[in-house]
Amino acid sequence: MTNAEIAEVFEHIAEILEIKGENPFKIRAYLNASAVISRLGESLSDIIIERKNLNIPGIGKDLHLKIKELVETGSLAYYDELLKSVPDGLFELLKIRGLGPKKARLLYENFNIKSAADLENALKSNKLKDIHGFGEKSIENLKKSLEEFNIFKTRFLYPDALNQALMLEYYLKNTPQKIIYDIQTAGSLRRKMETVGDIDMVLSVAAGKEPQFFDRLFKYPEILRTESSGETKTSIILKSGIHADLRLVPYEDFVYALHHFTGSKMHNEELRSLEKANGYKINEYGIFKRNKNEIKTNKIKVNDEKEFYGVFGMQYIPPELREGTGELDAALNGGIPVLIEERDLRGVFHIHTTYTDGKESMEAMVEECIKLGYEYIGISDHSVSAHYANGLSADELESQIEYIERLNKKYADKIKIFKGVESDILPDGSLDYDDKTLSKLDFVIASVHSNFNMTESLMTERIVKAIKNPYTTMIGHLTGRLLLERKEYPLNVGRILDSASEYKTVIELNANPKRLDIDWRHIKSALSKNVMLSINPDAHKTEGIRLVNYGVGIARKGWAKKSDILNTRSASKVYDILRSMRDFKKEKVKRSK
Repeated sequence: MTNAEIAEVFEHIAEILEIKGENPFKIRAYLNASAVISRLGESLSDIIIERKNLNIPGIGKDLHLKIKELVETGSLAYYDELLKSVPDGLFELLKIRGLGPKKARLLYENFNIKSAADLENALKSNKLKDIHGFGEKSIENLKKSLEEFNIFKTRFLYPDALNQALMLEYYLKNTPQKIIYDIQTAGSLRRKMETVGDIDMVLSVAAGKEPQFFDRLFKYPEILRTESSGETKTSIILKSGIHADLRLVPYEDFVYALHHFTGSKMHNEELRSLEKANGYKINEYGIFKRNKNEIKTNKIKVNDEKEFYGVFGMQYIPPELREGTGELDAALNGGIPVLIEERDLRGVFHIHTTYTDGKESMEAMVEECIKLGYEYIGISDHSVSAHYANGLSADELESQIEYIERLNKKYADKIKIFKGVESDILPDGSLDYDDKTLSKLDFVIASVHSNFNMTESLMTERIVKAIKNPYTTMIGHLTGRLLLERKEYPLNVGRILDSASEYKTVIELNANPKRLDIDWRHIKSALSKNVMLSINPDAHKTEGIRLVNYGVGIARKGWAKKSDILNTRSASKVYDILRSMRDFKKEKVKRSK
């Protein structure tokens, strides 16, 4: 059992205890334990398996025993009993923004509300208006949160859906006998959308082997139930809750079906409309060209999607670009760029360590980057205002800078370590260190972590002011969104990009799958204004460094090339860019005074 899973169990216990109105000291003990465990660098499972002494400061003997039980058995009897004592739906309520355990308890005790559906009915009938803690404004906010929740609960983060698709694909491919000729994931998953509603798969099954295929499919242990089953389409729901549609096509039609079911709808409709005028008919069964006499159509044979687009005199259009955002015109005119690939990245920025809220030491993060073949790493722990993340005081930051300088000597022939910080953008747009402190760093990521409820104009001005700061290298997670959890704060992105262009400030593409921020829909605009991006993992542990892969997918969706990304350059080139950016901004600010 991982530390994160143990921490989650303790957090759930605290929520149940709060719903039940238990002793606040007991609740705080579980919350504190959850926070401490989530920050631990060493695996609790490893400690217990190796029979080492379990001694975690701030966690008492009783909770130590519960951790041991979780690791050794995979469950906790106390937790299981607590779960039985509250309706299942109450946990669903806690996922609705603005509803904590106390309010969930009030709703349950006063109106027997124990699910999102119950809450929706209560809001429609205006039942909550007389209950303490639910004023007119909070009820209005709750309606908006419920609306978001109902949208979010039907979708899945890209990596979660991808993992489900890969497991199913692996299971089907590894049949005892050769049944499947070809199988590929299509739909929004293939287009690398940041969230996914369902899994689309296109399969070609050997002639006469269909019964064996279906026998194999329906034995898949992760199937919750089968929605429908037919000769060409089968729909299932997996235990994770995600739907999967499997399309069976003849081998000779595989390419056409793969293109059709990859979509998007806008892309397919535009292509059909464009080529209909040229006498073509396009669908999942093929490309058909009407002959001169218009008596019959001939099916055009293609072996892959490159040939598919070649029929129309187009460049190959990568799946990520098939969104109906100008890719067809670009393909006709040789305008599809060579898109960024993960192998183009030569280093990573936005790395947290145990100095603040990271889970592993700086050396561990550096060693991992060396193992991954990177030329440089940019350390950027949290700044002094980030109390929630043990932000560094100016003195602590100076101490970290000295440590990085020592590590740079130690690893001189292996990797370059850039000295940085993730500085909070305060409500007035200033950063939370003075210029003297900031001047000692190689780079600064300026990010909003608080006061999300500002108006669009105030939030925009807040970030614009941070951009103008000579020490701001890049703006972190631009819109503050947490996918399927929290919407972006109101922001005039166009104005932000204009300012970033004017002040030569990098915009981060935060590769954490919960963020993927800057949104790919804004990337083309950023690139058109010569705004450089940096694909950053926002890593808090070594495995988090690999998240850059998801950022690369989003960069590709935004038509980004290798040259558009800061961290595709060498360490020496990046160092020169960072220095020249700061000099340029200092001079620009000086001239504007």
